[in-house]
Amino acid sequence: MKLYSSIFLFFFLTFNYGQEVSQKQVNTSYEEILKEIGKKERDTLIKQVFKRYQCSEYLSGNIEFYYQNDQLKLIKHSYKQNWDNNFEYYYLENDTLRLYTTFTEILRANTRYTQSETDTSFSMEKVLDVTENRTFLNKKNVLMCLERKDMQKQSEWDNDYFNTLSFKKADCTTDIVDIQYKYRILRKAETKLIKHGGKPPGCIFYLW
Repeated sequence: MKLYSSIFLFFFLTFNYGQEVSQKQVNTSYEEILKEIGKKERDTLIKQVFKRYQCSEYLSGNIEFYYQNDQLKLIKHSYKQNWDNNFEYYYLENDTLRLYTTFTEILRANTRYTQSETDTSFSMEKVLDVTENRTFLNKKNVLMCLERKDMQKQSEWDNDYFNTLSFKKADCTTDIVDIQYKYRILRKAETKLIKHGGKPPGCIFYLW
């Protein structure tokens, strides 16, 4: 019995280790493609296709498709819903979705109250609250989630500093079915979301 338990434990630890290595490789490849896209003189092998949609005055967005060697590697989806800005990144390897990243930006208004012997004053301070979540995937399951967040004055926000923050393991709150549903809509928009002349952009939910 002890022998079977030892064998099971060995395979369990080996499987977990293999998953962690695979996720680190995906994370590294994802950050490398982001760096290439961010360069002013972009690698000529990376091509971009831009799409825009508008469903209502409260929901509109942009979709950027990035291709390397004519193979889709990354989808960047930025949209505004009500008053919040949201960003999603879908990273692919061999046409398989491996990483889903979300950025949530919430602009908060803090009221500052100051009182002195001669005067009382109120002032409004805008604060930016940003959360980045990375969800690692295989074809059927969510494997692991990482998260980092920060909140600073909007006027003092430093994106370079945010990118130095470490990730922490987090609960996976988005179901694989929801991620795949949104991913399929964006892939459909890749070929079917077409702007006709001077007409306003269409809505990605009405593509068939």
